[in-house]
Amino acid sequence: MQINFDAIPLFASLSRLDRARLIPNCAVIAFDAGNAIVKQGEKGDSLFVLISGSARVVRRQPDGSEVLVARLGQGECFGEVSLLTGEQRTADVLAEVTGTTVLKLSRDRFSQLMKQHNDLAQRMARLLAERVSRTTCHVGNGQSADEQRLLEDMLLPQDSSDKLPSSSGLTAGWSLGMAVRNRRFICIALALLVFASTGPMLYQAGMPLHRVILLELLLGATITWALDAFNYHAVALALPLAAVLFGAATPKEAFAGFSHPSWFLVLGVFAISAAISRTGLMYRLVLMIIARFPASYGWQTCALATSGLLLTPVIPSSNGRAVLSGPLVANLSEILRFRKGSAGSIGMSMAALLGFGHMSFLFMNGTATCLLAFGLLPSEVVGRVTWFSWLTAALVMGLIFFAVSYVTTLLLYRPKRQRNAGPQVVQAQLQALGSMDRNEMITLLVVCASLLGFLTQSWHQINSAWIALASFFLLFSWGVLHDKAVRAEIDWNFLLSFGALVGFGGLISSSGLGTAAADQLGPFLAGMGGNPYLLLPAIALAMFLLRFFLPLPAAQLVLLLSVLPVIHSTGIDPFVVCLTVLISGNPWFTRYQNSIYVGLMEATEGRLFDHHQTRKAAIAHVLASLAAIIGSIPWWQWLGLIR
Repeated sequence: MQINFDAIPLFASLSRLDRARLIPNCAVIAFDAGNAIVKQGEKGDSLFVLISGSARVVRRQPDGSEVLVARLGQGECFGEVSLLTGEQRTADVLAEVTGTTVLKLSRDRFSQLMKQHNDLAQRMARLLAERVSRTTCHVGNGQSADEQRLLEDMLLPQDSSDKLPSSSGLTAGWSLGMAVRNRRFICIALALLVFASTGPMLYQAGMPLHRVILLELLLGATITWALDAFNYHAVALALPLAAVLFGAATPKEAFAGFSHPSWFLVLGVFAISAAISRTGLMYRLVLMIIARFPASYGWQTCALATSGLLLTPVIPSSNGRAVLSGPLVANLSEILRFRKGSAGSIGMSMAALLGFGHMSFLFMNGTATCLLAFGLLPSEVVGRVTWFSWLTAALVMGLIFFAVSYVTTLLLYRPKRQRNAGPQVVQAQLQALGSMDRNEMITLLVVCASLLGFLTQSWHQINSAWIALASFFLLFSWGVLHDKAVRAEIDWNFLLSFGALVGFGGLISSSGLGTAAADQLGPFLAGMGGNPYLLLPAIALAMFLLRFFLPLPAAQLVLLLSVLPVIHSTGIDPFVVCLTVLISGNPWFTRYQNSIYVGLMEATEGRLFDHHQTRKAAIAHVLASLAAIIGSIPWWQWLGLIR
């Protein structure tokens, strides 16, 4: 399967990466002379491009006669009007010679391309203009109304200045009934009620005012996040700001997170991830790994899970990896002829979710939330944990979790028929990518150098943050990343909330709230005997519970700030708690809990499974996490992380 995109004017402007991503969504079909490629009156759900041979466009008239509308040659497309309007096809397209070959592209994929590439939309508009003129010349103005309307929609600007407001008078005004139903009103009212009931009581009990303020701010943020009333990042940024405004901290203390090494580490990691994504290196590496495995269900699920695991330290974005894997999973499912909702398509999706999304905890730079949890740890812990020591501590937990999750996936989702297929599609994608260009080579060298720097940190004593920041500098200065890419492809919202949460976490730790909590919870922990086989699974279950109400970063903040002050007396190292929280952070009993899972579903366009079909896998994920935590305790004891 080889497609010469340069010979197709509509797609000639697509990048190598876009061409490679397009191939799995295309079907190449050959026709004999006289065969109908499309028929008049059929529903238009695909775009066709003539790759070889020729075709004629014929329209049947009410009296039974036929009118030749046009002849099509190599590189020309047809079916675009019905595709875009959703109406029936207005003519037959017949192959003129035997061996006429067309490329068939689905409506969903073409719509995505139109949204992502303005030049493609402009080319389509010009094509429609030509078709309007051609159709008018042949059959009169009445037959081209669809084309004319569609062309106007694509080319004419939409003026909404003359639209009236949706409501006026009393309907647009404030009313008590509307306010009560408003989520923000409920959130503010509930937060004020909590402040009024607990704040004075804590202050009268002898708690210093600055501690009361910090605790109330944390409670208010938890309520706001749970109700999803305000933007998550805005609430995170409001925490240190409110601490300063209410006099609970100085600006230097409250915003210390923005000068924390972890903040610069996240910045560098985001830059590396952006470079890998935009150059196509990420896509190439995955294809190269998958091409090494036989095209059967068992081997391809193994390829998906393994390639995701191997690329986790190279591509430090769990959501990015999951979105990348979606089209590949859909491609492999189509090759193996698995239908939507079948055991095969669900199993391959869950294998991709495991490898590309849920193994991030194994590496310090696995994803940004790993670095957020790491930044919330005490400074002495942050100072001694290196990239290699992180991998060492998480190794057994990662192996157990990966093995249990993968075997469970094979057991839960085993197709009734084992199918095999050739690797033609993957090879065609690699051919479309071509050889590595300059930017890919630079990115690969920078990634390898940064990983080497992380691995040898204990020898050269250079903080991982400065290694990542140096990588950012090299990618920026050598032109792999430019100004627009830095603005658009680095998640600055997360960086703002990251600095705010790390700074606020430092305020909680230095305020003495942790010591007070330890005094209160000490008897409870003493009753459990400091048993790690009870404490660590309890922390994991608490994280699973919090994820029903809070987004992942907020749940990490609340749980770590609650647990870390009281864990010292048990002999469990705070870093073990960090790993426990990270492996427990991505359940998906409901869709909204897991952004990685949602990203995978969206990337596959809902073609492989529905949410209710993965509930068994969601339960297995929780059990695998608990098994990995419990199974790692002897390893942590041997490393001296549990005494």
